[in-house]
Amino acid sequence: MKKCPPDGRNQATKLGSSVSVIIAALCFSFAGGFAKSAEPTPTQLRQFTITDQKTGLEWLRCTVGQRWNGFRCIGVPKMMTWDQAQQAAASASKELGGEWRLPSVDELQALVCDKCPPPKIDQQLFPDTPAAPFWTYSKAPLSIGRYWTVNFFTGHNFGRNTTGMERYVRLVKSAPPRQTKPVP
Repeated sequence: MKKCPPDGRNQATKLGSSVSVIIAALCFSFAGGFAKSAEPTPTQLRQFTITDQKTGLEWLRCTVGQRWNGFRCIGVPKMMTWDQAQQAAASASKELGGEWRLPSVDELQALVCDKCPPPKIDQQLFPDTPAAPFWTYSKAPLSIGRYWTVNFFTGHNFGRNTTGMERYVRLVKSAPPRQTKPVP
């Protein structure tokens, strides 16, 4: 796993690649490149993920392009094509460790908060989420070359998105396999 460079404040522009935005943003936060009246604690900075206790899925709290500053997601979320979203997941896996990926339509749909006003997601857990469509890795079965998205404005999913369309991205990592003790 790579370490954040000493000067995290300028990494987003130095890297120059849209798929490196998420990594640069995380480095930016850890390097203290944010202006707040109260500095976050190291514990708050480590809270850039949320783990679903039922499924074991680990979610990045911020949309790709934003960064966790210890209190909320700041910066501009990045819209990406489906291929760029796949590259962002590969970059996150390399930089953060583990196997980060796009969620399935069911996994992402499970984050929808029906009683919430737009954006239809728990803003305590996923602050500053755009009220817009997000990519999934789920292919639309009746439409060749199209993928499902979940729209956090309406709370509905749609399967008519071509890979060239730009949508937002929230990455997820599956739980590590459980260790079972051998029976003596």
